[in-house]
Order: sequence, then structure tokens, then C-alpha cells
Amino acid sequence: MDSSSRIGVRDKFRWNDGEWRFVTFYETINFNSQFSFSGEDYMAPTEAGNLVTYHREEFIGFITLNRAEKRNALNPIVWNALDRAIEQAEQDREVRVVLLVGAGKSFCAGLDLSPENELFSVVGQVPDAAQKVWFFKEVRRIQDIHTRLERLSIPTIALIHGHCLGAGLELVLCCDIRLCTQDTLFAFPEAKLGFITDVGGLQRLPRVVGKGHAREIAFRGHRFDARRAQAIQLVNDVFPDRDTLEIKGKEMAEEIAGNPPLAVQGAKEVLCFDEEASLEESLAYNAARSSMIVPSQDLMEAVAAYMQKRKGTFKGA
Repeated sequence: MDSSSRIGVRDKFRWNDGEWRFVTFYETINFNSQFSFSGEDYMAPTEAGNLVTYHREEFIGFITLNRAEKRNALNPIVWNALDRAIEQAEQDREVRVVLLVGAGKSFCAGLDLSPENELFSVVGQVPDAAQKVWFFKEVRRIQDIHTRLERLSIPTIALIHGHCLGAGLELVLCCDIRLCTQDTLFAFPEAKLGFITDVGGLQRLPRVVGKGHAREIAFRGHRFDARRAQAIQLVNDVFPDRDTLEIKGKEMAEEIAGNPPLAVQGAKEVLCFDEEASLEESLAYNAARSSMIVPSQDLMEAVAAYMQKRKGTFKGA
């Protein structure tokens, strides 16, 4: 192991003239060890408008993390681009399912720990109240972006490959369904880095895997593989390679998109409401939401198609 792979987190800064200053290297993920630093990997950021993209193929929308040279690491600029992509999906009247994917070798390596991430501009400075207020507001803003993804009215499916670490794992927890390749590694490494997972992962993870597994993942900061992720129900299914993952993910999306959209969207709204309400409130909301789509043209078409053993044609009406 060379010297760069032994540098600790605080070695991102050097004591100089009585204060901590950034040095020329920055933190990157070393996929053979837990963490390392390198100045040779620095690349200029991708154009902001292309950091996260949205497009639709028939009824299936695709939100793509498009920062492959940084393994789709997240920073405020990328989150802003993600917010715009989510807004495009919200406004697309034809989309019925959204697939969340990552370009390049990894789905998402987590939080961008390089100096270009403005969230780290406050690290190493003398703490003051204004700094803390700014950081609090920025975290809350990013939390809202994650919640916006979670509350999309249509189903979302995360297709995960390579690495899904930290903020990347927080992101996929906002999706309704998670599928991955067998070589995927997952982690909340924040405990090893000295800070707290803070954009929704600690709230959403226990709902998915249960309190015990969530606490282990948060406290240990360790990496675990796809087999373990499936065993604790973090992912719905595991596929041998990325090509198979994309084929099977799209097949699932097409199946969902082929159902009456009002019924699918209504089911999602009820499921989301149920997570934040009492049983009685949820049952009442379920009844109210169901009555909104009965009767409907899609309902009559669905019954007719079922009886005639044919594929239905649905209009969302």
C-alpha cells in the first residue's frame, strides 16, 4: 500500500500559518481499499446541464446520473441537476414509470469529497453560527430533492451496478423498487468519515430493512454485497451483469406501464400515505383515493381486456 492510501480524512487539509488549508489532493474512492486520496484523478466537472439527464422512451422515463468520470459522485451542482430532471418527469404527462440509472462503471460512489464540492468549503474553518445555519439550510434543501423523488406520483425503479455508497444509497432508498447486479457493493460509510448520514437515509433505511439491519449499516460503515442486500430486502432482485439488469429492469417497467395508470398511481399514493399515517387514517385515505377512479374508462377497458384475454389499451382516464 502506497502512502496516498494511508492518508486519513483530516489529511485533506494541511496546517499552515495557523490555520487548516486545503492541499492539492482530494478524496476519492479507492475500490481496492476503503478510501484513498489522489490528485491525479482530478477532472473538470461535466457541463451542469448534462450532469443528470431525463428522457422518455414510450411510457418509460429515464433519469440518468451522468458524471461517469467521478463515478456519479454527488454534490450540490449534481443535486440541482437531479432536481431539474425530477421536475421534467413530474411534468411529463406521458410517462408512467421512471428508471433511475447511473452512467459509467458505478451507479454512485456517494458524496463528492473533492474541494469543488461547496459543502466542504466550511470544513477546516473556525466554526461559527452563520456557517452552521448555512449548512443546515443546504442539507434541508437537498433532503427536499430526495423527498421530491420519493413522492413522484409514478413508480420509480433504481437499476444499481458497481457501487452504491453513502448519498447514492440514500438516493435509491427514495425509489419504490431496487434492482442490482451481483457485483454491486453498498454502504453508508459516513461513520468512518466522521459525519452523519443526513439526507434521508437514516429515516428510510429502517422502513426497508428493519431497525436492526439499519443500525448495523449506519454504525459499522462497512461495505456489503448484493447477496446480503437481497437477504435483508434492500433490493428486490439481483442479476448477473449490467446488461441483464437493464433488460429485466426495462421489462418490469414495461409491465407496470402496461397497467391502467390511474390504478398504479393510486396504489403508490396510498402506500406512501400509509407510511406517515395511522391505520385508521390510512384506511380512510385508501377508500377516498379508490373512489376517485371508480368508475373510469381504464377500469372498463381493463375488465373487458381481462374477459377477452387480450392486452388492454389504457388512456389514464
